[in-house]
Amino acid sequence: MRRWLLGCVGVVVLACGPVAAGDDPFEDAAAAEKAGETAPPCFVIPSAEQLGSSDQIVQYREKFAPTLYQTEWAGWPWLDLGILAGLLALGATMVWRHVHVKRFWIPAALTLGYFGFVRGGCICPVGSVANLSIGLAHPELVGISTAVMFLLPLVAALFMGRVFCASGCPLGAIQELLAGKKPIKVPERLDRVLRWLPVGVLVATVWLAIRGGQMLVCLLDPYKTAFFWGYGWIQRVLAWGRGDLAEPGWFWIGDWTAWGVLIAALLIGVKVYRPFCRFVCPYGVLLGALSAVAFKRRRVEQSHCVQCGICERKCPVQAITRDPETREFTVSTYHCIQCNRCSSHCRKDGIC
Repeated sequence: MRRWLLGCVGVVVLACGPVAAGDDPFEDAAAAEKAGETAPPCFVIPSAEQLGSSDQIVQYREKFAPTLYQTEWAGWPWLDLGILAGLLALGATMVWRHVHVKRFWIPAALTLGYFGFVRGGCICPVGSVANLSIGLAHPELVGISTAVMFLLPLVAALFMGRVFCASGCPLGAIQELLAGKKPIKVPERLDRVLRWLPVGVLVATVWLAIRGGQMLVCLLDPYKTAFFWGYGWIQRVLAWGRGDLAEPGWFWIGDWTAWGVLIAALLIGVKVYRPFCRFVCPYGVLLGALSAVAFKRRRVEQSHCVQCGICERKCPVQAITRDPETREFTVSTYHCIQCNRCSSHCRKDGIC
């Protein structure tokens, strides 16, 4: 067994001629060429006896490891968590202080810029649903930073509702910034049916992740093409600035199908407000469940309400409904994404 293992290691080790323990085959070849001698044939696989102990195998692996590409900075996960916590704090403050909805482009732009393009859209609690599901079967595959990123928006939702949807989610940010000014409302009956789809996606995501390690939510994400393209260009510009190698010509990613899906999703998002968040996102199910029992829940102050219906018309996710008997308006904290549209347009300060 040991000889077989050492032989496999030897396949990936590039050496020249008979290799002695601790010798450099490339230096031997260069010295032979300088002396006018015929260099031994290159890429001779060293035998298990020539490699010797396990320590020497480790040394060979380190010695011949490619050094062309830069390794990723080890502090990225902690920077991600710090920025996510900062965005959640910003969103919670804006909700608490009833900041006008026109200012919510700020956390959306910061979120899209960092988590969308700088980090490529893959550093996101939405995708961590599948990661944590895989961890149920294989706990060793889930890191601490992934678990914390998954839990942080849920903790925020327990206190202030779904502030992550308005500040922190790159998928929500791109939909928010490119949404039309007057989105259409989905018919009530159809909306009730479509709202069950994220529950099904959540169940399927967990099941496929546990059974086969599949990342269903990542496959369903229509915006990843834009994120990867932006990430690729940023990395390319940084490579040029550092003087590193970079591919010449126009940088492109994805095929026509991927770009077609992206364009279709963006066009739908112009007319239907946040279609992915409302009718696909599995993480929204967890956020909504905790928001329903949050300490600070958005509600209509009935003593101030004059039943003008502005809040109901302005709510883009149709979370505000009127009771047909009492004629009073109520807010579904499960569906509310804390966008502040209702409080920004209420003339009587009836939304708190």
